Amino acid sequence: MLNDYEITRVENEKVNYILSVLKLVAGAVAILCSIILLPNLIDEVYETRNSTIDNSLKIRVVANSNTTADQQLKNEVVDSLQPIFTEIQKNELNGVDNDESYAQLATFVEKHYPQENIQINIGDHLIPPKLDANTFYPQHVYNSLVLTIGNGRGDNWWCSIFGNVCESAQEKEDVKETEKEEPEVKFFIWEWIKKLFS
Repeated sequence: MLNDYEITRVENEKVNYILSVLKLVAGAVAILCSIILLPNLIDEVYETRNSTIDNSLKIRVVANSNTTADQQLKNEVVDSLQPIFTEIQKNELNGVDNDESYAQLATFVEKHYPQENIQINIGDHLIPPKLDANTFYPQHVYNSLVLTIGNGRGDNWWCSIFGNVCESAQEKEDVKETEKEEPEVKFFIWEWIKKLFS
């Protein structure tokens, strides 16, 4: 059984009505501004992001076939060319010309893979649809660097400089596992309002 406690009230406590009204008005103005301005801001961010996605360079390495040997060769080529791909991505982001990097790429391929039929194509290519953890890239003609090994009938490794998306068939499983662990989402205006009235 709970004990009875005596409730005491302080009679001399003054309530500052002006401060309370000002807090209420400030909260109402903040909510109104967020309702009016936030949708436009979000639309502008998405438009900028989508135009950057469409205009950014995509890098693709297509295997000869889906046999284990061809997929291992594709992964080996990607691993050995990763420093050059990184340099190309940095140049694209900084607006620097990539002619020297492309020449370095062609020289590296000729020197280290002379027995393989690797074709390097730079320009607009049809890229199949890709799903990143946060972004869906629809099938479209993108500005891209495509390395095709042999017949190019196997699974491909794909990379986009926007968001630094790089994936292969094996990495898709890792992405799915990380998607399961979702962080807690907070709405900053609601947090601000809670702090204002606390």
